Formats: sequence, structure tokens, C-alpha cells
Amino acid sequence: MHLTQDEERLLAEGTPAERLAMRILVTLGDVYGADRLIPIASAHVSGASLKTLGETGIEFLEEFAKTARVRVRTTVNPIAIDPDLWRELGIPVSFVDTQMRVVAAYRAMGVELTFSCTPYLVGHRPTFGEHVAWAESSAVAFANAVLGARTNREGGPSALAAAIAGRTPNYGLHLEENRWATHVIDVRAPVHGYRWSLLGLHVGALVGDGVPYLRGVTATEEDLKWFGASVASAGSVGMYHVEGLTPESREAHPDDATKVVVMEDDLLATRARYSTDGEPDAIGIGSPQVSAPELGRIAALLERLRPRPRVFVFTSRAAKSEAPDPVRRIEALGHVVLADTCLEVSPMELWARTTATPSGKGAIYLPTLCGQKVVLDELEELLRRFA
Repeated sequence: MHLTQDEERLLAEGTPAERLAMRILVTLGDVYGADRLIPIASAHVSGASLKTLGETGIEFLEEFAKTARVRVRTTVNPIAIDPDLWRELGIPVSFVDTQMRVVAAYRAMGVELTFSCTPYLVGHRPTFGEHVAWAESSAVAFANAVLGARTNREGGPSALAAAIAGRTPNYGLHLEENRWATHVIDVRAPVHGYRWSLLGLHVGALVGDGVPYLRGVTATEEDLKWFGASVASAGSVGMYHVEGLTPESREAHPDDATKVVVMEDDLLATRARYSTDGEPDAIGIGSPQVSAPELGRIAALLERLRPRPRVFVFTSRAAKSEAPDPVRRIEALGHVVLADTCLEVSPMELWARTTATPSGKGAIYLPTLCGQKVVLDELEELLRRFA
């Protein structure tokens, strides 16, 4: 892989963190056959919650932060706690203290402490054609498919390395031909609400790391947020198209792709695969984190349907600040709105053994990260059923 003089200098003479970042990027480039490094406009890093880091990861971040400073705008994924609510939720002090070591490390590197898995909803929204280096699979899918930015599915270390170096290897979804459709998904079932999660779970399992091209649906950005999170969790999808809707669908070459039909029975079978019976201990909303408008709709549903289980709503601090009235109304009913964290990277196991959710991503990760059984269904149906 060709390096410029400045890149060679950074690799040989940079700070310890810069040299390590360059070694990570050069190794990735060599493995994937990149011809060069390309400048990036921004980065989004993962590896912030104790659920995914562990002590070894924390020690790496702390050592790295001694000589690392980001060169481009960099936001960060959710941590495991809401720093304002951990006491009342029974989270141990030792857990909180360890989590705050991670916060301190990212602060020292100049990372924006957004703690959001939806950076595109908190002011970090790349433009069409911009090259970025984003971790967080759901955000990657949204950036590529909905915004037309260009990023691979970075891991936490590679996204952080790119943020420090200000560049990333030129391979994968940074190249035009790798963004073309590999599968045409002819959808012949109604898709709305949580059924976008079902469709994502089904399609992700079908295409693996392919690029699906959806026909027969229309969608809002909110719908695509939920679809992208599920399709990226069930498979390794980093890019998709929706015919006539997403910005690169006209250049996606769908005629050359494998054809797949999705029927109602496929969606019902998917729900059965990920859902269990029984009454949940809690209802979890926010994987990915909900927006300010969603907070308003959730508040209205809770006031009308009054579910028995406690509802945990996960959002960004920016959205929580933008919607103080819905937050107040939700909390007045005895439920809780948590900022800076997300459904499956929080310690849900402290509060529930079975969690109901409309989130396909949550249905995948709650069992593995939180030891949960999952009841997967439309939010309004869950609230009505367990009222």
C-alpha cells in the first residue's frame, strides 16, 4: 500500500499512539488489498460500554489516550450507564467508577462525548460522497445507505486509529463497485412499524455481508433506522438500497443481483425465531436510541395504555434535552428515560430477566449481552397486551 511522505513520517516519527494507529491502518490496508489511505471527514468510535470493553480494553484506551488526539470530528457510542440515574437504578459504585475511566480516556483524546449509537441524529451527519470511518453497525448502515456517505464497518480499534490518523484504507465500501446490489429483495408483505425490524432480521440472515436492494416498500428515515440496525445485526450488512428512495439506488445495478422474495410467512417465522412467550419483567425501547419525536409518541402511548411492567426508554442526551415534556410525562408514570446508554449495553440484567421490545437489534443482543429472554412485537401491541 502506497503511503505519502506525511503518512510515512507519522508512522515512523509520530507519538506512540499515532504510530500504533498507523500500524493498524497499514495492516488493514495490506490485508484487504487497499492501494492507499484516503482522508476522512469524521469518525465514530465504539467500545465505550463496559459490556463490550472489559479491563483489557479499558487499559488499552487509557494508555492510548496518553499520546492520542483525534484529527477529525469524532463521536462515540453509548456507555453502560446514565450518569444521572445510576444510584436510583441500583448500579454498583464500582461499576460506575470503572465506566467513568472510559469516559475520561475519550475526553482526553478530544472525542465528542455524545454517547449515542445514532450520531446522525445528534448533529453528526456526513454529506453524500464523504469518506468517513464509523464503527457501530447500525450507524454504518444508515450513513452508507440513507446519507450516501462512505464507510466500512469499522471495529472500535480501527475507527479510533482512523480518527487519530485522519485517514482510512481505501477498500470495501469506499469503492463504487462494492456498493452495488448483490441481492434484490422483492418484498410482498406489508412492512410498517416493528415489521421493519423483522424484515431486517430476515434479510440480514439471508445476505450475510451482501448489499440488499429492497423493492416493494416505501419508508421514512425512522423506518430505515430500525431496518438498518436489524439487518446489520443479523448479518454483516454495511450498505443497502431501497428502490426509488435511497440516494444510490439508481446506480446499484440490481439486474445483476440474486433475486429473493419475502412473504408474510417469512416475517412471521422470523418473529417466532427471536421471540418467547410469557410476561416480561420490563419493556425496553431504544436500540438504536430513540429520537426526540419518538419520545413524544412514546409518552402518549404510555399515558393511554398504562402497561404494568416498567418501561426503560433509551435515548441520547441531546434528544432528552430536546424533549423535556415527554420525558417528564414518561417518568411521571413511573417509567425511566436513560441518556448516554442503550438497551443492550446497559445492565438490563439488574432490572429484568425477560424484556419486551420492538427492536430487532435488541432481540439479537439482549440474550448474549444481558442474559435476557425477549418478547419481540410492535410497541403499541406490547403496551396493550401487558396493561
